[in-house]
Amino acid sequence: MTRSDITLVEPIFLENQDLLTGDMLNLLAAKGLAVRSDCGGLGLCGKCRVLVHSPENVSGITNTERKLLSVSDLDSGLRLACQAKVTGKVQVSVSKEVSDSLECLGKTDLHGNFTVDPAVVRIPVPAGPTSADKSWDVITSLKSKLMHPDEVRFSDSSVLADLSFLWDQCSSLTLVNYRGKGITRIMRGDRLANLGFAVDIGTTTIAGYLCDLRNGTILAAAGCANPQRRFGEDVVSRIAYSSQNGGVNILKGLVTAELNRLIWECLKNTDLDSSDVDEVVVVGNTTMQHLFCGVNPQSLGRSPYRPVTRSSTDWKASDLRIDVHSSTNIHVFPVISGFVGGDAVSAVISQSIDLDRDQVSMIVDIGTNGEVVISSDGQLWATSCATGPALEGAHVSSGMRAVTGAIDRMRINPIDFTVTYNVLGHEKGARPKGICGSGIIDAVSEMRKAGLILPNGRLNESLPCIESDSGGVGRSFTLVQADATVNGQPILITLKDIRQIQLAKAALAGGINLLMNAAGVDHIDLLILTGAFGARFDWKNAASIGMLPASCVSGRVEIVQNAAGLGAVAALLDWNYRRRASIVSEKTVILELSEHPQFLEEFNSALDFPALPSEMS
Repeated sequence: MTRSDITLVEPIFLENQDLLTGDMLNLLAAKGLAVRSDCGGLGLCGKCRVLVHSPENVSGITNTERKLLSVSDLDSGLRLACQAKVTGKVQVSVSKEVSDSLECLGKTDLHGNFTVDPAVVRIPVPAGPTSADKSWDVITSLKSKLMHPDEVRFSDSSVLADLSFLWDQCSSLTLVNYRGKGITRIMRGDRLANLGFAVDIGTTTIAGYLCDLRNGTILAAAGCANPQRRFGEDVVSRIAYSSQNGGVNILKGLVTAELNRLIWECLKNTDLDSSDVDEVVVVGNTTMQHLFCGVNPQSLGRSPYRPVTRSSTDWKASDLRIDVHSSTNIHVFPVISGFVGGDAVSAVISQSIDLDRDQVSMIVDIGTNGEVVISSDGQLWATSCATGPALEGAHVSSGMRAVTGAIDRMRINPIDFTVTYNVLGHEKGARPKGICGSGIIDAVSEMRKAGLILPNGRLNESLPCIESDSGGVGRSFTLVQADATVNGQPILITLKDIRQIQLAKAALAGGINLLMNAAGVDHIDLLILTGAFGARFDWKNAASIGMLPASCVSGRVEIVQNAAGLGAVAALLDWNYRRRASIVSEKTVILELSEHPQFLEEFNSALDFPALPSEMS
């Protein structure tokens, strides 16, 4: 990005504040503008480039900036927001390419037939005493008007206080009855709208689903990027940030604000409001669930990587500052381990592999972390593979999330090496800006098939379309020329990008092989691919580069857009799914790859790409 590439979101004036560190990245965030920083502000990715107009009020150029920015970049006034510290008033320009969009594609288009037996129901009551009522107290009088009085109990003193004010004053009342807790709320009149909100908090994206608890329908859905991303693309970065003073509250606050916005967005086109939401069910990986609840995740960042609790937890909305009625229950899923969370449990119950004894099933949820669960003869095994954020477009030279402008599909002609591709949003005129995870897998697979990449991951320097350095080492292949892109920069696959994919695919393939060994299975009858990335990529291309071992794709392969979200909706609408979730959490055998004596061997053997037929002797 040069000075001519800057397209302002708006002129931004910054000034150091005593309560902030002075880091430009944080100051921009305080202004409401999140700048892309794949490494979490550690000075590793070089993505947080901004144009500084008043260099005299900014700290000096760092060695990190000299490494990641060219001389011409620095001369034009470009700086890294994570490195530059504001010492006075300064104007900064941020390009649309650098600002971190909260756009989220996928995850929100869920369908299914759900059973309905919710944990919370609303009960209408014709209120007030009558002359024939000989009850000794108000509660007895109220219960006498109900069809199932034994299901109603009052154990919350604040609810009793509300009842004392409302009983003689209203023509009718509505009780909110929570299974196992009793009456949690009393309202004037007939307020029978009975809504719930299911949430899947991913490391990269957040998705929410507004549901009618009476008939089991999904009324609306909304999604966004996880705003915690500016503190790092992976959970390890966020655990590290949480160790800083106030870090947990900052990360929790970001997700809470977005969750409240998603609830509002889902409600805005209905005649209902947040007071009609009677329960929220939350799933996510273990770190995301900890942070959402304001629980310090530090124990997840050091051996033996234990969560604070594996059990489900229930909170009042007022405890977590969720913008629904203060007494609304927030149910957070149980987890399996420090790195196999409630989202994996949710995926298992939504696909019912915990109940399937007739076949060997596997769920693979691929994102910044890869969770794998196998079910065989009623037993479950699970592991977590450190695939890294490359599969979500981070730590890749032209990488980006799957949002407007991202290349998500591509093919390469093996004769003349011409590239054809699909751009998200092309129907609205979007031009290519970068390449997301599914496009990266396609690119590497197609380059491999065309002979552009050798089995060991090196670029084939003998081909004229490969750009080599002065030492003759192949460094990149151009997918899209600069004049065809939004920002005037070519979209490349570099040697470093290929190495990132090799690391990710070796971690996943090695983990799958070892988990199958632990489960004592040599084939998979049903493979379910899910997650924001797993549901979008071409699994055949992933198999062709060795990301998915042949033993797990020999049976039936199904794509489920968001199995974790489906499980959250199912548990919101039918409380019986929560009992199954607890059983799954307790009975799943966890395989810790970091402690496995064979993992390094499996990992190393999976680094190379499978040989092509033409390479076999």
